[in-house]
Amino acid sequence: MLQVQNLVKIYKPKKGVPVKALDNVSLTFPEKGMVFLLGKSGSGKSTLLNVLGGLDRYNSGEILIQGKSTRKFRQSHFDSYRNTYVGFIFQEYNILDEFSVGANIALALQLQGQKPDSERINAILKEVDLEGYGNRKPNELSGGQKQRVAIARALVKSPKIIMADEPTGALDSVTGRQVLATLKKLSQDKLVIIVSHDREFAEQYADRIIELADGKVIRDVERRAEVGELESAEPVYMEDSVSIPEEYVLTEADKVAICEYIQKMVDTRRQPKISLFGKQSAAFRPTNTSRIATSQEGYKLIKSRLPLKYAFKMGASGLKHKKFRLVMTVFLSCISLVLFGLTDTIASYSYEETAYQSLMDQENKIHYATFEKQVMSDEYWGMPTLTDEDIERIEDYTGLDMYRVYGNMDLGMYRNLYKDPYNGYSGYYMSNFGGYLVADEDLLEDMGAEIVKGDLPEENTNQVMISTVVLETFEEFGYRGYDPETGMDIEEEIDSAKDMIGKTLNISGMEFEVCGIVDTGLDISRYEDLKKMTYEDMENMSFMEQMALQVRERELRYAQNYSLAGLLMVAPGYEQLLSSQSSLQRIGECTSIESPYFTLDGLYDSLKTALPDASQIVWLDGQARTKLADNEIVLSEDVYNNLIMDVRDENLFFGEKYYQEMNEGITPDYSAIMDMELTVYVDPMRIGYEGKTETRTMKIVGIIPSESGGGWNVYMPQSILSEIKLEDKMGGMGGVMQVLAPMPEDPEQVRKLVEFSAIDFDDDEEFTEYYNLMNPVTFELKNLDEVFKILQQVFFWVGLVFVVFASLLFSNFIAISISYKKQEIGILRAIGSRSNDVFRIFFAESFCIAMINFTLSLAGTIGVCAVINMLAKESIGLLLTILNVGVRQVGLLLGVCLLSAFVASYLPVRKIASKRPIDAIRDR
Repeated sequence: MLQVQNLVKIYKPKKGVPVKALDNVSLTFPEKGMVFLLGKSGSGKSTLLNVLGGLDRYNSGEILIQGKSTRKFRQSHFDSYRNTYVGFIFQEYNILDEFSVGANIALALQLQGQKPDSERINAILKEVDLEGYGNRKPNELSGGQKQRVAIARALVKSPKIIMADEPTGALDSVTGRQVLATLKKLSQDKLVIIVSHDREFAEQYADRIIELADGKVIRDVERRAEVGELESAEPVYMEDSVSIPEEYVLTEADKVAICEYIQKMVDTRRQPKISLFGKQSAAFRPTNTSRIATSQEGYKLIKSRLPLKYAFKMGASGLKHKKFRLVMTVFLSCISLVLFGLTDTIASYSYEETAYQSLMDQENKIHYATFEKQVMSDEYWGMPTLTDEDIERIEDYTGLDMYRVYGNMDLGMYRNLYKDPYNGYSGYYMSNFGGYLVADEDLLEDMGAEIVKGDLPEENTNQVMISTVVLETFEEFGYRGYDPETGMDIEEEIDSAKDMIGKTLNISGMEFEVCGIVDTGLDISRYEDLKKMTYEDMENMSFMEQMALQVRERELRYAQNYSLAGLLMVAPGYEQLLSSQSSLQRIGECTSIESPYFTLDGLYDSLKTALPDASQIVWLDGQARTKLADNEIVLSEDVYNNLIMDVRDENLFFGEKYYQEMNEGITPDYSAIMDMELTVYVDPMRIGYEGKTETRTMKIVGIIPSESGGGWNVYMPQSILSEIKLEDKMGGMGGVMQVLAPMPEDPEQVRKLVEFSAIDFDDDEEFTEYYNLMNPVTFELKNLDEVFKILQQVFFWVGLVFVVFASLLFSNFIAISISYKKQEIGILRAIGSRSNDVFRIFFAESFCIAMINFTLSLAGTIGVCAVINMLAKESIGLLLTILNVGVRQVGLLLGVCLLSAFVASYLPVRKIASKRPIDAIRDR
């Protein structure tokens, strides 16, 4: 079964002289029987046992197992050898305290791939006189009982060899004899090798005694089979020693032989060894190794595999130790991981995801999906009208039926407000409509809107409905109308929706009758603080506060003008009403040469006619015209008034005189500005024209009075319009400026809206047009997009620092835990587990901590992100859900935790698994 040939084991300490623990030892062991290894401390007996069991490696020589040489064995082969053939019993018992008695025994079976059952465990316990002890913990047992548990663990897997290192060393003599008696019984069909220092026990129980000194076998004797031979005991001559019976009388031949032995030792510079043995020792004689049968039959090693259940049980048990360190490790690593998760949510910023999450946030209450088109022109993004093809493309991608909105953003209602909406300042109230759309029952139902007063507009009439948001503006500033009978303005307060029914609105030279008030469901309560905002309030603000205020005002305009609330809801068939009107187009801005303060944003021209009815125009030089010269321009009275009121120097034009005449109701002397010139900028950005900005110096030649429907129009020569190639399709009241639909409830449809409108301006691809999703959320996001992208780069590296710190904390804890459980690792290796099994145990421990870290850090990340989002909304007023914990963060946190667990376990376990199992057991 087991043979050793010329075995040498040398210990090489870091300091000092190498020690030869085994010196050319050659032995052959029988298939069964009890063999004692005796010798003083340091004689090499324990080293021999450890080498035989594969707990320690030899330097040279050979061990044969079933005739198979172990010279080329790796440590994993020796692990499998112990798992298959060897059962170890130690002086310190070396049973696992975390497991019950039954679990300790079952572990040996499971390492062999066998399924332990209670019947088999109970049978083994009965065999070692521990019946009924299966559920007890080791700390409930006496020393002798623990040793019998160790014997049962060794015995349960039916090994061919049982190796015991000082199995009675920690026991009293009575218990020691009980243990040896048990082992003696087992030796009847197994090889039992026992290291002991007790010669009396050896002579009483051994079938063979091998005595070592200085790493060599000095005596190898076996029990005599014939009882009669006990009385004729004679000296036993070994290679390095002579043993003489205590009562034996030496003959002359014996004396000569002993002298020759001593001389031989002196000649070879070795220490003579002469010992006496009692009558009991006479029962032994030199071992006749030629009679020992050696098996040449093949063998099959069983690779161990520790069940995950046991791995997790042992791993989790490690968490009981160093509790304070565990808590601090988890606490600090969780903080680091939360910060990592937080920074990664910023580092993984995505316009689409942020827009999607913000639109899905019910607190934002975005009820409308509104699109307009953006085109690149002269290095600017302009907003042309939407064609049928554009609208079809939007509907096909989003799956929504879109309502068409006509006109533009300059459909002012302020001329119907008798209190100046700009006097004192308030950024809350509306002064313009966002456009026109056809109103019917289907529209109101789809949009979730409700008529609170009045009725739907009748087909082919000038009737319109306005929203409660528009009504609020009239309630604040009052209504101004025109009485054709008296030729006087009508001014009155508006106290309710009823007061607005029947009122006439003059918008861009067209008259509309209000027939209904609609509650569109738009909630703008978050902007309530803007109601009472004054110029004085603004002056007391810091620059950043003023910037934030302007952003909020624009955000409010997006909420109003890109929803049903900011639209003029006209009657079906309104096209006939508009066909008689000029198609007006905003083409640029004009600036006064004399007055640098004057700027009019919103310059219009007439595309269908060179001029309106010439009889309505007050010609400054008295010369009526049917068309304008290239350097001539006609202003509406509103534009003229705005220009004059902006004059700061009373010497320019007629300053004080103008105000006096206006206050006294005297018609101004327009001829006074006949020589006034304006610089006009025709900006292609506003019309989608792909050309350069046109700059013209124009002379004012005429004024259109307000009562003639001049509005805020500025008329230019048709020849100039032809030069800059203005196209009718690029705007006007008849063009579709935007489309809108109810915001879908289906999250996938909302995501499609975002995908359709999202565009990456940092992409290498050149974009010339795209469809912009218009609402307060996307407005805010587009303004902050570049900031987020900068933060994205910074926080990527910050996140890496946090994750490295968390991993180091994790690794440090596991390394300490592994060091703390080094002895358990040695025990597991001794009973046959491989380094993979050991890794599985500590990975299980790391996994438990990793899952605790993952759960807490994920919860912490979600919580911190939610708090930051909430503070951003409540304190700063953002609509955006900036920090979005998604699949990426969950995956990264889980991946980091698991990877840290693996690395933290693998490196220390690999280091300790490379140790000899006996060193791990002895914690060396």
